[in-house]
Amino acid sequence: MNRRDFIVKTASFIAPGLCCSKENRDEGMKAYQVNYMQNNYLRPPGAVNEKDFLRSCNSCMICSEACPVKAIKFFTESMEGRVRPHTPYVIAAERGCILCLKCTTVCPTGAIMPVKKMEDVRMGMAYILEKLCFPYINQGGCGACYTVCPVNAIKLEMQRYPVVIDKKCVGCGLCEEVCLQKVKAVRIRAHAPESTG
Repeated sequence: MNRRDFIVKTASFIAPGLCCSKENRDEGMKAYQVNYMQNNYLRPPGAVNEKDFLRSCNSCMICSEACPVKAIKFFTESMEGRVRPHTPYVIAAERGCILCLKCTTVCPTGAIMPVKKMEDVRMGMAYILEKLCFPYINQGGCGACYTVCPVNAIKLEMQRYPVVIDKKCVGCGLCEEVCLQKVKAVRIRAHAPESTG
């Protein structure tokens, strides 16, 4: 076998494997995104605790219509019995809440209560996955999450490493939206608001 034949034959074996690898990567990313959405959705700002929220929400979609950046979407089907369809949610990785608070003023049923100041919002809490964050893994500087935070809840230690200030974080998700990693290094963990009664 001459050199040319060897290269052609080797390429014919390797090329399909490379294509499959890309397909596998794409499928893996889709599975990650679906699983992530099922476990990391947020309720809009001002949402009451989940039990009262589900009892009160009548799926009118007025909150979604009020959102200027279309961050509020509606589940179209139940996800394994965990989420009731036709209820509003925010996926921060796709579009974070800009804290305009318009949705908190239009809910006719009390599922979303008025919030006067963005600092009073309690959608969730940001956290950093250091094993994915560029500065922590020595892949250069970033600071996107620090720059975008509207409530100054992220500081940069040594002017490089992002750290969440828990008492300031409102869980709006803008930091997660702008994270440069495909698999987000900063994420929002939802927490249930206190019951309004």
